[in-house]
Amino acid sequence: MSASLAQTTRPAVTIVMSFRERWGLTLQSIESIASHTSAPFELWLLDSGMPQALRQALDEAGQAIQFKVIDIGPDAWPNHGRAQVAPEIATPYAVFIDNDVLVESGWLDHLVACAEETGAGIVGPLYLWGSDGTAHQIHMAGGNLVIEEEAGRKVMRESHRHFKVPLADVESSLVREPCGFAEYHCMLMRREVFASPDVFDPDIVALHDHIHASLIAKGLGFDTWLEPKARVNYLAFAPWDLGSLPRFRQRWSQEAGERSLQKFMARWQVIDDDRSMGGVRSFLRSHLNHVDPLDARPLASATRGTEMQAGDLQQTLAGVLALAQRGGYSMRDATVLGQGVMLAMRLSHGMYRPCGRPFLNHLIGTASVLLFYGFSIRMVLAGLLHSAFSHGASPATRAADEAIRKLFEQLGSVGPRVAGMVERYDQRESTYKEFLGKLTSAGDLNLQLSETLLLEAANDIDMHLSLEVAATARTDVAKGPVLDWALASCEAVGVPAMARSVRQARQAIHSLPSIRFSGTVTGSFFLGDESPTSAVRERRARVTR
Repeated sequence: MSASLAQTTRPAVTIVMSFRERWGLTLQSIESIASHTSAPFELWLLDSGMPQALRQALDEAGQAIQFKVIDIGPDAWPNHGRAQVAPEIATPYAVFIDNDVLVESGWLDHLVACAEETGAGIVGPLYLWGSDGTAHQIHMAGGNLVIEEEAGRKVMRESHRHFKVPLADVESSLVREPCGFAEYHCMLMRREVFASPDVFDPDIVALHDHIHASLIAKGLGFDTWLEPKARVNYLAFAPWDLGSLPRFRQRWSQEAGERSLQKFMARWQVIDDDRSMGGVRSFLRSHLNHVDPLDARPLASATRGTEMQAGDLQQTLAGVLALAQRGGYSMRDATVLGQGVMLAMRLSHGMYRPCGRPFLNHLIGTASVLLFYGFSIRMVLAGLLHSAFSHGASPATRAADEAIRKLFEQLGSVGPRVAGMVERYDQRESTYKEFLGKLTSAGDLNLQLSETLLLEAANDIDMHLSLEVAATARTDVAKGPVLDWALASCEAVGVPAMARSVRQARQAIHSLPSIRFSGTVTGSFFLGDESPTSAVRERRARVTR
């Protein structure tokens, strides 16, 4: 760890770390600061309800890294914590940083130098983002902020400079310069700004709190600057676990976001239209959907607490589109869902389930389960296409897999992610063997593994509610630890009624008389084929031609 922590020289900077959206990366962020900061500093960590296990790990780390933990109250917003501790900061500068950020060597020296040499009130570094310490893509190189008067009010357009641009493409052109705003991923403020009673507004807490800060600084006579020599890495794509979902949902709830935006617009007289607020509202929706398996729109949760019945299962395109409409899914979602059904038709053409129904009906049925419980559209598409690699191409033939993967591009921007989810589902048996035996609680489940188990549960509900299991001799339904963890995933993600539906549907078929369609066909088949297994192999070969 950095020897600077033991120095007696009075620090020029107090670093205040606050919760952004999950706790799991906190210790990594603290260790990064300690390892890559040479200038003297104080480090304060705002505790807004950290898990006990993290608190214990921090206590142990505190023996080697000097930092102070400040209790600001359970579930307190970061801005409330900043306002609470600001009067206690004795240094001329403060850095406000999130607990999911890694810093690069020299970062703090460059931020302070920029403030000293330009008189900036706020300085932001070059924000990179990735899944680990090696980030090569820009999240933001300073914020653009254009405010225009219109009928006594303001139109505000804001954007991230060089958003999603590879660093190598623009690195040589990045220079220290004024910008519209920085972000609380990492933001240096001079005392005149952080001591202002207005900078940490208690009502602007979920969205645009960072832009508010730069506007306050501007009113005090201080500009916001970008210092590209200072670099930090926002760990936006680091793996998630189910235990982080409740706080994530609270942090980015539609209600909290909208309250903040309304307060921001009232404070700065900004017009409420898509020009000013369209981008940030789009961010809120997309950020939620990027992580959360469930759709946050209110109508999507209408049947989330209900056990699914056979009559709720849909097995046609019209049926799932009607479900999507009732669930409040957008026209864009409905369009991509229709494209997904067309892709499923292509991949399953001419194939039947062992109960005699077209394979497509099973795929649509699985998607309808996920729609019924209000899952995100990417989860619905993964359910619809969950057999693409197992029945559409040979896993042993990479060219065949690539041909199938290419087809997912028809789904647009969501296609690659859905393809990844489907591939993980195809490889689930080996994943289960590797990870399920190590789990102790559903909260420890990696989100990707949980998504696979949720698809398992949806697939199971379709096969039971459609009476496929009752009509065949198949016994390859989920069982043992796989079933247990699939049910635990349903409950942990917030759909316990889905777990109850699995149990209820299984119990219902036990009371049915024997209605076997065939005692020999237990796998999917083509008409005229005696061996379902060979039929699947033939189908895989045909798809790749």
